[in-house]
Amino acid sequence: MDLASMIIAAANSLTGVMWGLLWSLGALVGFAYSGSVLRKMQLASIQPGRRPISAGGTMMVMIIGAMLFNLSGTIGTVWTTFSSGQANYGAISWSGAEQFGEFKEAVNAVLTLASLAGGFCCFKGLLLLKKASIDGESSNGADDLVWRALTHLIAGAGLVHVDKMIDAFQETFKLYW
Repeated sequence: MDLASMIIAAANSLTGVMWGLLWSLGALVGFAYSGSVLRKMQLASIQPGRRPISAGGTMMVMIIGAMLFNLSGTIGTVWTTFSSGQANYGAISWSGAEQFGEFKEAVNAVLTLASLAGGFCCFKGLLLLKKASIDGESSNGADDLVWRALTHLIAGAGLVHVDKMIDAFQETFKLYW
């Protein structure tokens, strides 16, 4: 078994499972974030001496929890802010792969694995955004988490739609191979 057929087999067997894992993980973490912030709010109101929870921080975590719970919709929304088209969370069949001849399937498999990496990149972007929104958990200017989170979200959405991004770069910069 050569490297190309190993990549093709990995992409074919992992695509559905990994997207399902990502959606389940997003729902679990989103539900946990929302529940924990509500619990912190409850404890801050009934136990004296606890650190107060701001309404802004609570609402941000609730919104981020909802975005994690509906991660596929979040990725689609981020994608449609700078491009058009529907999201495809499965095997990628890029039209330009025909140029690579017998390696067409291997190129599509690599793009499919890159699409999966983009989904996990969006997940990490939402986790970074939650970390930046909590009061008292900032790094005091040593690390700008909001920009890192937005970069992860936008780059991840671009990777999920890597076939459309490649076509856009080819048209923009007149790249042909």
